[in-house]
Amino acid sequence: MIVVPHKGGYWVDGTDHEEQMDHRGMPIIPHPTWRAKIETDDTAKCYRRFFVGREHSSLIGHDEHLGPVLLSIKTENVANQEHTRILLRLRTGTMHEIVPSSCLGPSPNPAKMAKLLNEQLNVDNFSPVLHPKASQLIANYDEHVLVSYFKFGVLHQRFGQTDEEELFCNNVTTPAFDEFLNLLGRRIQLKDHKGYRGGLDIQNGHTGDTAVYEVFKEREIMFHVSTLLPYTENDPQQLQRKRHIGNDIVAVVFQEENTPFTPDMIASHFLHTFIVVQPIEPNTPNTRYKVSVSARDDVPFFGPTLPTPAIFRKGADFKEFLLTKLINAENACYKADKFAKLELRTRSSLLQTLVDDLKVKTAEFLGGNGNLPTPGTPKSDSGPGSRFIDTVKKAWSARVKTSQSVDNNLGVNNHDRLSKKGSQPTISESTPSSGRSTSKSSIHTLSSASAASKKSVGNASVCSSNSGTGAGGIGGGGGNNSIGGNSSNGGGDSSTASSSPDLTAHAHRSPRPALSEAGSDDSSLTSEDLEEHLAGGYIDSDTGLESMSSAETAAAGANGNKASCTVCQQQQQQQQVSLAPAQQPERPVSRESTGPTPEQLIQEVTRLKCDKLDLLRQNVNCQRDIKRLREKELGLQGDLAVATKEIIRLRELLKDYTPTGDRSPV
Repeated sequence: MIVVPHKGGYWVDGTDHEEQMDHRGMPIIPHPTWRAKIETDDTAKCYRRFFVGREHSSLIGHDEHLGPVLLSIKTENVANQEHTRILLRLRTGTMHEIVPSSCLGPSPNPAKMAKLLNEQLNVDNFSPVLHPKASQLIANYDEHVLVSYFKFGVLHQRFGQTDEEELFCNNVTTPAFDEFLNLLGRRIQLKDHKGYRGGLDIQNGHTGDTAVYEVFKEREIMFHVSTLLPYTENDPQQLQRKRHIGNDIVAVVFQEENTPFTPDMIASHFLHTFIVVQPIEPNTPNTRYKVSVSARDDVPFFGPTLPTPAIFRKGADFKEFLLTKLINAENACYKADKFAKLELRTRSSLLQTLVDDLKVKTAEFLGGNGNLPTPGTPKSDSGPGSRFIDTVKKAWSARVKTSQSVDNNLGVNNHDRLSKKGSQPTISESTPSSGRSTSKSSIHTLSSASAASKKSVGNASVCSSNSGTGAGGIGGGGGNNSIGGNSSNGGGDSSTASSSPDLTAHAHRSPRPALSEAGSDDSSLTSEDLEEHLAGGYIDSDTGLESMSSAETAAAGANGNKASCTVCQQQQQQQQVSLAPAQQPERPVSRESTGPTPEQLIQEVTRLKCDKLDLLRQNVNCQRDIKRLREKELGLQGDLAVATKEIIRLRELLKDYTPTGDRSPV
């Protein structure tokens, strides 16, 4: 039936078609031992089965080499023991595992869980997914690999036809071929067909009037039958037929009689698997079919397994076997090199789109502007705080023009007042690289929520340069002097001093959030900036007032005057008047810990590897056992078939050579 090409490239299954006959001349067909199971990727259904509608967490991250990462985790109880179900999605595929929670260590985190499934994964930070419809989006992505629509080609090969043109030019069917088509499915009229059309024209009849269609196990199948597609005169290649069948992945070749078929007979980039069917005694009550399968070398084996001999009786069992074989053949072809590369590109694009969509929807759901805050970003940079700051900035900029002259006069008076007080030290820090003075004060957070961030001490900002002037009137009574504002004109620097308490007193007595003009991390004074100045010998113990950001300082130096906010100025004056007698001792600002030390990270990695060792060993052992049992199953099936044939043969011999009168019950 099938002849392997001389250059190779194909494998063949089902070469034994020798029938056994009983003493009456009837064919002996062993009872079917195959199981009609559609081979699908069960991982694609795991999220909907175990996660949707249940409490779980989904997180997104990014790996420099592996691309976007989408992780779903869920805790459940299995055999009275707590387990963690992990579903990891990468460009290369989706991995599913359920592990005991004890394997995750005392302090599990998403990075550890992801590394259990893929050791090469390296994601620094995971962001949570928070949106009511996120589960449906994730489930749709997982299930995009599940196919419920199939189209298969059907070719008619008559006796002696050995090339492609002869197969496509067959325009007349035979009773045996019609009987086989009726077994495959039901004939439908393409006009106004409501189901899956498989690329056929259902409006104008350009692809014929009838077709073979079937619904099998909730899957719709359309057969591209060569003799039912339009026939074009004077076209030996019959391109109208070949453009449908040649673009299918799996094709059925119906051989009228025993004629060799070569898989490379049909030139196509898509056809990867051929199932050859040959009838025996067609159109009789004893109709049987021989079946052989051939596929390209990079197509893995697919079930159901052909019996020995590969002969089937006409009926529902053979139809179920053949349709299951066709569906599994197409699913297996997707793992071939050509389709695997295409699937990788498709999966990468879909995963990236999903991750980006989840980021945007999460930010919109939380009230942000579409950018998720990173662990080191204060809340004033994104979310509702940013919109509040924008409003303040607009109001602030409207007052700048009207208050510039007042700011200059106040600044000059304050400078003169300070110059007369020689006993009051004025601390001015000049940055060598920029030539401008920098004030480090008000090292506190912009909002109550940003106080939870351990990445930075806080955002330093200025409500008004006049806040220092307002406090300057009580400067003589204060023991702590600080830089209230910066003003540069030409190449000179001048500073104004004011009295202020330390950070602790200010935090307890002024719980209101400070206003920030700049929304960027680069324009805020963080603990890293403070440490750099302290390391260079610049010591500043003032932590009571609000400092000007670097962006504001540059703008003030260019204009020669400062911005003003009357509301902030009055509030700042009231705070300083009430806190001035406190005379709190100066306290250095220390940089808080930004994360675990390298030694702790090394210990965590070592502990993770130790915990993972047993899991990996169990996984390898299970895979080895599955492979061994599969090989044993195939061997036992072959032995069973041989033993069955031998038993039948011996029984027939016993019947033929044992006289009836000599038989005795055993």
